[in-house]
Parts: sequence; structure tokens; C-alpha cells
Amino acid sequence: MNYLLGLCCLLVCVFAAPAVPAAADTLYVSDQLVITLRQGKGTQYKILKSLKTGDPVEVLEEGERYLKVRARGGEEGYVLKQYLSRETPKTKVISRLEKEQQRLKDELAKARQRGDELTAQSRDSGARAKGLEQSLGQKEKDLGTLREQFEALQRKSADVVRISEERDSLETENTRLQVEAQSLRSENETLLRTGMIKWFLAGGGVFFIGWVVGKVSRKKRRGSFS
Repeated sequence: MNYLLGLCCLLVCVFAAPAVPAAADTLYVSDQLVITLRQGKGTQYKILKSLKTGDPVEVLEEGERYLKVRARGGEEGYVLKQYLSRETPKTKVISRLEKEQQRLKDELAKARQRGDELTAQSRDSGARAKGLEQSLGQKEKDLGTLREQFEALQRKSADVVRISEERDSLETENTRLQVEAQSLRSENETLLRTGMIKWFLAGGGVFFIGWVVGKVSRKKRRGSFS
């Protein structure tokens, strides 16, 4: 019994005590309202500022009907409690959602643009790759042609070397034959001179013998006549 009486007294004290708001609690002006911030608790006090829907205020002191608040600009005064709410106003939520929606639309547009650019780049890359592939094929073909020409040139070079060697051999042989011919020519001239001399000597000897024989014959004839 004493326990229940004590509990009831405690509850009465709690509800009777003035409410103390949480430190730096932020409330918002309710939807579709314009309220006044006054110097005191009542309409007889001077209006300090008008607050419209969505304006945040910082709660400094909470009363039964009025709240002492600080506006965004730093003004402190009293407003009716019934016009404030801890919930973010729908207009503010809608505005935030619209901004978020616009941001997402912009990002989507950028993503689509980037996708289009990447698609275009992919097409360009594909075209360039195809062009490079064709160019590579042509280069390989040209390389094959050059390789064949080089091999043919090597074969011709080998033939040129062989021909050059044969030419050098023929020139050597020709030089040797020229030397032999000159030697034979000299030998022939020598033999010719020797033969003429012999022929001359032989002719002179015959003449001399004939002369001697004739002379002997004449002597014999004169002896016979004597």
C-alpha cells in the first residue's frame, strides 16, 4: 500500500514538473504555414520575424503552449508549439527528393552519354582494328614479295660472283695466252731471222761453189787447148 502511494506521488511529480527539451533539439514549421516569432508568450508581444513552412528553429526552452526558439538568423523568441514539428516538412522532403531525382537524372544522362561515347569508340576501335588488320595483311604480303626479291638477288649475287670468278679466270688465261703468243711471236721472229741467214748463207755457198767449179772448169779447158 505504501509502495503504491509512493509510486503515485512520483508520477504526479513527474507530470507536474515543466518539460525540459533535449539539448539543441531542432523543429520545423509545419506544412503550409507562416507563423510569427515574438518577443514573449502571447500575441501582445512584438513580432521579431515571420517563419514559413520548412524553416528550422533550434529549441531553447519548452513550455505548455509556447517554445522559446532560435531562428536561423540568430533571432530568439517565442512561437506556438502546435505549429512546430520534428518531422521534416513534406515540401522540404519533396524538394530534397526532386533535387536527388534531378541529380540521378543528370548522372543517368551522363552515363548514357558516356555509354554512347564508349559505343562510338568501340565502333571506331573496331574500324581501326579492321583497318590495321588489313594493313598488316598488306605489309605481310609486301614483306613476302621483298623476301622473294631478296632471295632472287642473293641467287643473282651468287651468279655474279661465279661469273666474276670465271671472268677473272678467263682474263688470267688470256693474259697467259698473250704472254705465250708474244713468246711464240718472238721465237718465230728469231727463227725467221735465223732461217733467212741460213738461206742466205746456203745461197752464197752455192754461188761460191758454182763459181769455184766454173773456175776449175775454165782452167781445165785452157789446159786442154794448150
